[in-house]
Amino acid sequence: MDKTERPQWDEIFLLMAAVFSSRGSCDRLLTSCFLVKNKRIVGVGYNGAVAGLSNCDEVGHLMVDNHCVRTIHGEDNAVNNAVADLDGATAYVIATPCLDCVKNLLQKGIKRIVYVGIYANSKGLEHIESFCKEKAVVLDHFSDPRILLSILRKVLNRLRGPGGILKDIPEEEIFLLLRGNNNFST
Repeated sequence: MDKTERPQWDEIFLLMAAVFSSRGSCDRLLTSCFLVKNKRIVGVGYNGAVAGLSNCDEVGHLMVDNHCVRTIHGEDNAVNNAVADLDGATAYVIATPCLDCVKNLLQKGIKRIVYVGIYANSKGLEHIESFCKEKAVVLDHFSDPRILLSILRKVLNRLRGPGGILKDIPEEEIFLLLRGNNNFST
């Protein structure tokens, strides 16, 4: 792969969503959502408890009908945190969005939903496609989450190329750092 190949916008926003999902505080599914309009991020959110309340990571899950109700989904948090009108925006989501989140995104005027991975516990999966089709919303699904590793590889290759911040770090050292075999800390 050419070290200078630039990642596509979809790849950048999916990778950003994957990184941001690590902030999630419900380990049933670490997820997040980036809302993007005209290549500008207009909202972000990850799954977690209401601000000021205990997180699942701290006190455990609060389960009702096989769903944790302690958390607000990443899509809802992204909509709540939006700084611009969402009509015509794209949602980048880690894992299958649930039916309620899809309905909320549709109501806000989202015109495209890009998601990676499958969340087997997603409720209403059978209706998501039909609702999106009826509203002329494009659903782009990458079922294999390894696509994120491919995108990360492209980003690292780019950053190791001319002008990249990692250009002076040997590839072997980068792989050691990624494997955790290092004494470097943030």
